[in-house]
Amino acid sequence: MFKPVPEYKRPPQADPLLYVFDYINNFNGTGIFILGDIHPFIGKNSTSLSWEIISKVKNLYHRLKPTDKRIVLLGQNIQLHESLVRLVPYCEVPLPSVEQILEHINSYLLDLQQSAVEQELTFTISLENNQIETLSRTVLGLTLEEISDFLRLTVKEKLTDHGIVVDADFITAAVDYKTRLLAQMGIELGKPATIPFGGLDNLREWLNRRRRLFTQEARSLSLPQPKGVLLAGPPGTGKSHTAKNIANILNLPLLQLDIASMLGSLVGESEGNVKRALKTAEAIAPCVLFIDEVEKALSGQGDTSGVSQRILGTLLTFMAECTSGVFIVATCNDPSALPSELKRKGRFDEMFFVDLPTEPERCQILQIHLQRFGISVQQEYLEAIAANTAKFSGAELETLASEAALLAFDESRPQQVTLGDLETCCQTITPLAITDAEAVERMQAWGATARRASSPVVAAKTQSLRTAKFRNIN
Repeated sequence: MFKPVPEYKRPPQADPLLYVFDYINNFNGTGIFILGDIHPFIGKNSTSLSWEIISKVKNLYHRLKPTDKRIVLLGQNIQLHESLVRLVPYCEVPLPSVEQILEHINSYLLDLQQSAVEQELTFTISLENNQIETLSRTVLGLTLEEISDFLRLTVKEKLTDHGIVVDADFITAAVDYKTRLLAQMGIELGKPATIPFGGLDNLREWLNRRRRLFTQEARSLSLPQPKGVLLAGPPGTGKSHTAKNIANILNLPLLQLDIASMLGSLVGESEGNVKRALKTAEAIAPCVLFIDEVEKALSGQGDTSGVSQRILGTLLTFMAECTSGVFIVATCNDPSALPSELKRKGRFDEMFFVDLPTEPERCQILQIHLQRFGISVQQEYLEAIAANTAKFSGAELETLASEAALLAFDESRPQQVTLGDLETCCQTITPLAITDAEAVERMQAWGATARRASSPVVAAKTQSLRTAKFRNIN
């Protein structure tokens, strides 16, 4: 049994941290003292900052230099006070690489197998080498300890009277485990988009020309890695949906960063959380990092503590220094609220303006959403509807298709929508471009300074709705 040691008992009224420093100073001999999570007391802008502690650390630093005693500070998101930065060497341990994870998984599974043998349990590893490599890539972004926890808990969950078999199901379980852990950090492991986006030919062409830059071949030629794009435009024009489709076009995993969920009450906690999330994305790279409505997190409106500015600084530093292939896709409804540092040329590879869809794009969008309900529409009718929905956004066209399908179903005509159904539903929808015309026009004026996501077209004359009214569309 452990016995209490009197010399480790601090006096009742003594500050615990000051007592630890005094103990180290008076310790007679050689030693390495590991202090965990004390940086909030000596950190930059910390509310717990004590000048007495700062002075004690500085004095201790100079007294320990000629001795064989050293102090190691451990913690996450450490930002020391300015007076200590030049004194205390800083070392950041990166998240493990695929090679390190692969070695760790093999070693840990062998340890589990040995433990099972000692308990007279059958432990079978039926994963092929390529499957173990897939498992290693699946858990990229996690620490080795988190990977060990996953393996141990999954083995325990799958244990039966007949023993345990480590098979391909562990890969699926790893995705679920990683998704839960990333969600706690404000990162959502996005699912591939199942619905394509219509139009935006300029953006689509720009992305297709860069998809090969994320391959090993491009990296071996030292070609520059794309940084990302900013998609700005009125609400409902499909920016978020397009962002999720970009991961499919580039054939990369999708991560969604929710900055609002990372805001903490402690000084430095918010930007520390963002920095950790960005480092996680860097470990998973190449990947697409999606930040929705970025202006809400970085505008700084009503922020008197400077958190928005520090988060902005963290993001800008990451964008400037990251070379691992994290492609940032940020969406924005109000570019005027964005800091000028984020909008300057060179920060993003390109800023695209996603305007209200053109007439050919409205045909595509309507066709995509009607086909979701098993409704096939002749081209001439699509053109007739598109001609009469000039100010509709993509979201409003989706609503139009949904309402028409519901109306036909309610009248016992499933998947048999008439042109009259579409016209009736069209009259019940008032576009945002009409209800908030001033804001949309302001956005369109800004769009002249950015690259358009769609090619401009001249509207062609189409068949009037009156001509084909109430005819069936099959």
